[in-house]
Amino acid sequence: MKSVREIKRRMRAVGNTAKITRAMQLVASSKMKKAQRIAVSGRQYILALSETADCLASVKGKLIKHPFFERREVKQRGVLVIATDKGLCGSLNQILVKKITTDYSTGNEKFVTIGKKASQFIAKLHRDLLADFSVSDRVELCELRPVIEFLRNAYLEGVVDSIEVAYSRSVNPLVHEQISNKVLPILNLSDEIDALKKRMRISDGKTAVDPREMIFEPDVQAIVNKLSQMFFSQSIFRDVLEAKAAEHSARMFAMKNATDNADSLSKNLAMEYNKARQTKITNEIIEIAAAATG
Repeated sequence: MKSVREIKRRMRAVGNTAKITRAMQLVASSKMKKAQRIAVSGRQYILALSETADCLASVKGKLIKHPFFERREVKQRGVLVIATDKGLCGSLNQILVKKITTDYSTGNEKFVTIGKKASQFIAKLHRDLLADFSVSDRVELCELRPVIEFLRNAYLEGVVDSIEVAYSRSVNPLVHEQISNKVLPILNLSDEIDALKKRMRISDGKTAVDPREMIFEPDVQAIVNKLSQMFFSQSIFRDVLEAKAAEHSARMFAMKNATDNADSLSKNLAMEYNKARQTKITNEIIEIAAAATG
């Protein structure tokens, strides 16, 4: 049996650990709520952009001339992987790695990463890593401009022929799913619009057809140029926000489980301490009694 002093030392260590994990749980909970609020508020905006782009493509499809809307042969796939900078978030990153190794195993992929964990496992897989970026927990659009510009230039210059985003997204606070979202080229937005409406719980009612001809000012090409840049930027921004919300959610529950385990261990140690202390007292009484009778 362990000594009383050793058990007390371990009880203090477990208690200090529980305090740390509880504090980390509260911090992650606060960050999760903020990230989810921002992510949810941005869905309406990206839905409006998607519907506008889809409407423009269907009304004036033949007049659209922009690399983002042109189908091309995919020789090199560009993949933006969004993971965490830190650990302590359960199996979130491990499941994402498993999806990447399964979905991107042909060898014709070029990767761009956000987060240290993403760059580390892409390097371990010996895959082609074009660039690595880091984003703070605040996730402001100005932070993502270098990422967006790098991906846009890589696509326009022909370094990659498509751009996809791989990340983890929260279904609910306990469940996360790994997403592979194709951003470029913009070919069919119907599925994207339906998925957004489903997540936003918007009923897809029948829309009356407007036969009137649309007038574009200053012209269709100027609107396409501006709209395509906005759509691409906001798509990347939305995916990073969703990934950050999932990260904070996973870390909150990982720290909650750690705190619960520490509390349970503290109770067991307290019982062990009481038994050891009672055993020590009993032995001392026996020794005193034996000495008195001897």
